[in-house]
Amino acid sequence: MRSTDSRSLILSTIAASVLLGTVAAPASAQAIQVSLQSFAGRTSADLADLATTTAVPVSQAECDAAALLDFRFSGVDNTRAQLHFFHGSNCEMSSVRNDTTDTSCVDLTLEYSINMNTEVNQEIPISSLIDCTGGSSGTRTIFVLALDNETSEVSGAGQAVSFPIAFDFAGPSAPTDLVARNGRSETTLEWTASTDQIDRYDVFFIANGCDASGALTTDRLSDPDNLLASDILTTASGSSSSATVEFPADTAVGTHHAIAIRAVDNAGNAGGLSNVECVSTIAVTTWFDEYCSGDSPPAACSSSGCSAVPSRRGSFGGPLLAILALGGLVWRARR
Repeated sequence: MRSTDSRSLILSTIAASVLLGTVAAPASAQAIQVSLQSFAGRTSADLADLATTTAVPVSQAECDAAALLDFRFSGVDNTRAQLHFFHGSNCEMSSVRNDTTDTSCVDLTLEYSINMNTEVNQEIPISSLIDCTGGSSGTRTIFVLALDNETSEVSGAGQAVSFPIAFDFAGPSAPTDLVARNGRSETTLEWTASTDQIDRYDVFFIANGCDASGALTTDRLSDPDNLLASDILTTASGSSSSATVEFPADTAVGTHHAIAIRAVDNAGNAGGLSNVECVSTIAVTTWFDEYCSGDSPPAACSSSGCSAVPSRRGSFGGPLLAILALGGLVWRARR
């Protein structure tokens, strides 16, 4: 009888405590979930998850323009006060993120109020998460913690999430050993490819940029800052090491031009120029033209018609065979 009374007293005490609010609701034990809803300048196909920034790193242009990342954080403990951003490692540990002698976790000084929500949407400039200093590349791990204050522990409640953001502000290596061949309407280019992840090669063409001896007459290709978008004649696939490039339609025979290429990586960074080559437009003639050149061309070259006398065997005569043979054109470039 005494045991039953004790159990009743305990249950009554718990019920009263709940009604009076003296027993706090348990903190969320799940981890925060994060998804990328949009990234200014990227297509929706790029936004399946945060891995898009690894597959296609943040570019220098995106960082300089402070392109916006639209994040959605769900499963947030709405009894906490704010979402706070850090980068580095072990940032979920209060002792690490507050240790003034340990720089493995760095405070990004980004704080956003939770406002009793379990889902928080927030647009953040990429330049607030990554240092936009030019020439660098790598991956930065971002930590987002649900905190009440700087000493809040989050490991027990699981109120932390981390994710990588890859960035690439370094241009690719320059292609080398560019060779350009003369031609009437096009040139064939060959080169040793860059060693980076290349999206495309830009082909620069400076009309009349060389003289007949093969010397440059322009300084446009000596400094990439001098180049214009209009100097790009065409582009070639990033996986290639050769290309056939057509000259502009109004390019005259006997003119000489400067040509060079540069690589552009999958983050949109342009690398240095290759060596500069001079290429000439040349006349192309047929074998018949060569046969008929000279001071005393054969009579067949001026014939306006032909006749044939059957041989005794019923075949055509030798003169006609010679003329028919001339009908097979073999193209040759006269350099």
